[in-house]
Formats: sequence, structure tokens, C-alpha cells
Amino acid sequence: MQIHLTIYHPKHAGILSAAVELNADQLILLHRKEDDISGLKSAVQARGIKCTSEWVNFDTQQVREQFVRLIENNQQNNLILNASSGYNKLILIAFEQFNALGLPVFMVDKFTDQLSWLNTSVNNQDSNPAEIHLSHHIKLQEYLKSFNTQILEQGQTTPEPESSRQLTHWIINQLGKADKAISSLNYMAMSADANHRFQLSAADLKNHQLQQLLDHFEAADKLTVRGRKLKFKDQDSRFYSNGGWLENHVFALLYGMRKNRPALADLAKGMTIVRNQGTVKNELDVAAIIHNRLHIIECKTRRFSNSKADKSAANSAIYRLDTIKSSSGGHSGRAMLISYQNLNKYTLSRAKDLGIYCCSHTQLKQLQRHLYQFIDQQNTQ
Repeated sequence: MQIHLTIYHPKHAGILSAAVELNADQLILLHRKEDDISGLKSAVQARGIKCTSEWVNFDTQQVREQFVRLIENNQQNNLILNASSGYNKLILIAFEQFNALGLPVFMVDKFTDQLSWLNTSVNNQDSNPAEIHLSHHIKLQEYLKSFNTQILEQGQTTPEPESSRQLTHWIINQLGKADKAISSLNYMAMSADANHRFQLSAADLKNHQLQQLLDHFEAADKLTVRGRKLKFKDQDSRFYSNGGWLENHVFALLYGMRKNRPALADLAKGMTIVRNQGTVKNELDVAAIIHNRLHIIECKTRRFSNSKADKSAANSAIYRLDTIKSSSGGHSGRAMLISYQNLNKYTLSRAKDLGIYCCSHTQLKQLQRHLYQFIDQQNTQ
């Protein structure tokens, strides 16, 4: 039997992906008493891999004795130490024991998704190279589950219809020309009543740029305008008009990029998640598993000026992104903020400090290039 001895850490990945890649038969998962391992254990077992667990503490002598016992009890098996996850002291003690006895040790780099054998001469797998890039088997549901995050709503997994795509491309081409009109339409969609109706003002009717925008949306069957009465076709059309078009655009680009980036293993739009069976829900505009790491993208169409209120709203978006990528993606999680409007220097600086990639306003005309850069970038914080 191939058995991986692993040490759990709530912010580290690399246990599930390595077990799947190397066809492990069993995991022995060591963890602190206060750590919740239920999600990772469930994800591992769902892959048909047996998973047993033991408590571990930080007493040096006790930890050494625990490793000695585990090694002795598995002499007839191919026992391998996965040093990808865990607390430094425990990993170092484990490595000390395995290396002294000539037992194999590997680790998965959290940035490159590369599996490296740390003592290749004794890895008992001579046909394997010293370093391999993991295959892309992990899906959103099981990755999130391993971080004790549950999916309440899967969201959309296919791109929008071609008619909407044409309208979305037209909107992108209006960057810098129709910003105020698009902001006005966002407001209308947000403020419409329960029947998706909104009363246009006299100023709205005289606004040539706004009327041109409404004409395009009406031609795409998103809304109708009769005098001062504007009515969105349905909830989906109202969502699209309230900035949903940007989410659709990002999702469609990523969907098309899969043929050039096979590491993009899973993708969803509008996914709703909750942490630890809690009650606080979070909707992910776009979520993806790339190189066996969680990537989340937030799409904004509102204006972030230098006013105190707008700075607060921008900071809230940045901190929300940082919290979700850390809690549901661990140290390997990545995040990106895409804004139709310009982002102020304060927001960009804050995002840079937190390792969040930003793309805004006229940069959206080269959005695909920025998306490639975001998913190909290996380094993060």
C-alpha cells in the first residue's frame, strides 16, 4: 500500500492533489486537536482514498515518538512523507525521521504546483523524475470542501448566448465614451421595482448617449422603452443591465482560454459559498481552479472616486476578496478585481499590498491579456 503521512494546516494545500496524482491508497492525517479536518477528510475519501487521522501536539519528544511508532507500524507499506502542509516544527521533525531512515519525502510547491522529491535516491519510484508538474484533476467543489467551504449554488458553467455576447462587446468598445450612460443604466436596473419597471425622467429622455445605450439593450431583447416607462425583460436581463454583463464577459473569456490553458480545470460564475456550515453567504462573481489553486475574480461597474464613501466601498471590495481567497483558498489562493470604472491610486496600492491583481477601465480592452497574466503569474503573497 502507498500511504502518505501528512500534517494538516488550515491554510495549506497540496495534500489532496498529491494523493490523487500519485495514486495513494491511504492518508494518515496528523492534526492539532482544535483543527477541523472534516472537509479535507471528506474530499479525500470521496476520491476512494482511505483517510485516518491522529492528534499531534508540539512537544518535541512526543512528536518524535509518534513518528517512530507510525513508521514502525507501516514497515510493510510504502510510507511516504508529504511535506507540503503543516507547521514548520512538525515538518522538520518528520523530515528528520524519514531522511534518517531513508524513507521517501516529497513536497508540492504552493506557487508552481510542482511536486519535488526531496530525497530522490530513496523515493522507491525510480521511473519518476525528481520534479513533476501535477495533473489538473481537482475541481472547485472538492477544493473548497478541503478548506471547509461548501457550495450552496453551483452558478453558471456555460457562457452567455451569442446575442448577449455581441452586446457585451459593444459595451466594452464604449469604454471612455459612454461611462455615464452605463452608470445610469446600472442605477435603473438596481432601482427598478418588483416588476422590473423604472420611470425615466425628462432628463433621461433628452440624454442622447443614454438613449443610444437603451436602443442597443432593447435590440438585444434585454428591455423595452415605452415613453417614460422602461421595463427589463426578466430578472436575468435586469442582472445583466446592472453590471452582470462584465461578469459574463470575464467568464466567457476564461471559458475560451481553456484550450490554451489546460491547467484551468474548473470554472463557474455566480457561485454561492458558505464557510464551516455557517450562515454568512458569499457570492463569487467568477471562480476557477487553475494549477490546483483557487482563483476568484470580483467584477465591479460602480465608480470608485476619491470621495470618502467611494474609498470605503473600494476598500470593502478589496478586503472581501482578500478574506475569501485566504479562508477558502489558503495561502495558495489568488484574487483579481476587475472594474469598468477607473480605480483610484489608494485602492490600487491597497490591492497591491494584499497581492490582488487589478484591471480597470481602458485596460478592459486588453482584458484577455490581463487574464492570461493573472492565471500564469506564479508568485503571490
